Amino acid sequence: MSQTKQDSQDTADGILAASGPISLDVLASVQIEAELRRVLYALATPEYMEAWLQLPEADRVECHSERRSFDRFRIDLFSCGKRQQSIYASCLLSKPNRVTYLWERTGAGNRVRSVVEIHLLGGPARCNLKLKHSGLFSRDEREWHSKMWNRSLDKLSRLIEGIGIAPLNRDTVAVS
Repeated sequence: MSQTKQDSQDTADGILAASGPISLDVLASVQIEAELRRVLYALATPEYMEAWLQLPEADRVECHSERRSFDRFRIDLFSCGKRQQSIYASCLLSKPNRVTYLWERTGAGNRVRSVVEIHLLGGPARCNLKLKHSGLFSRDEREWHSKMWNRSLDKLSRLIEGIGIAPLNRDTVAVS
């Protein structure tokens, strides 16, 4: 949907749903010239996420998985050497070729909880990735996340196509 159409829809939704918050989704997609399972590993592994996540206003990004649970992690955003905010996420691999993040962004005294659904379609040499981030409740949040996902998916594509990310075994990090 074009930005103009989305803004018109937001206005119409705001009039119709004046009593409750408005959900503003982010949609993004990218085609990656790589094996689907390589993309899946890059999406589901915090160490890889640190390489491709591009967060607005962040000089540096660090991803930390929880010691007790491989699927839970924290993404710290640093600017001018100081941690500015954190994103807490759980990664669920469901159905073949689907990744879901339960996403919680913190900063400036507020928390925004949302859901990121990623569907992968493809074969041995090409993958189509479709992302939907839902549950955002302000234009600023939507704009921030839209910028982040578009930049991040572009970098993910460039990294995987450029160097190739090999599948992981749980004990090692491998880049081929």
